[in-house]
Amino acid sequence: MKKTYYLLFALLALNLSGFTQSKTIFLPEPGEGFSFNSGLLSVLEAPESFESNARSNSQSFQLMRDNVIGLSHFSVAYGLGYSAQFYHGNLRIDVAEDGTQTLVDLTGHDFISNRFATEYVDAALELRYRGKVNRKGRYNRLYIGGCFGYRTDAYSYYKDAVYQVKYYQIAGFNPFRYGVHVKAGRGPINAYVLYGLSAIVVDGPMLSEWSKARPLSVGLSITL
Repeated sequence: MKKTYYLLFALLALNLSGFTQSKTIFLPEPGEGFSFNSGLLSVLEAPESFESNARSNSQSFQLMRDNVIGLSHFSVAYGLGYSAQFYHGNLRIDVAEDGTQTLVDLTGHDFISNRFATEYVDAALELRYRGKVNRKGRYNRLYIGGCFGYRTDAYSYYKDAVYQVKYYQIAGFNPFRYGVHVKAGRGPINAYVLYGLSAIVVDGPMLSEWSKARPLSVGLSITL
């Protein structure tokens, strides 16, 4: 009988030892590989003559490869993307037949649409933090990164009641762009902010008033 008690006691001690030594191990999984970012676009340090329209916006997407750092909540992601910036406002870029560009102030004029736009192929890099996953598969997310882009196009578009024109490959806009961004939230839709460190304009009729102008985009990022 004593042997039976000893055996039961040993089994109980072994079970308790197993409970006290058990640990929860975090097994990280790669993060999202696709990101679509959309935001309202404003111009920091723009000249006083420029009146930005609320329709100004930026759109971009990124294809990313995520690499988890060990058994941690952190990872590094890198990839390529494409972006477009649409600056709606009162300043129009007109191009003559000989290629001469002229900046026209439309303040007080009645027009339907007026914008200049830039498009870039971007390389992106992010340091990512992802919290614990809940039962719905969601987690807190904080991604801090940067981008470097090469301009593929810059154009000017104008439309009023009787006239419509679009000029492609407008010179003077920065052939390169670079900036920093933050994505933060929970679930597939997150807050998104991009601060441009590079000048919008580096040559042409918009200088020197636009030499210090930088873009700022605030909106949402969809990560999948």
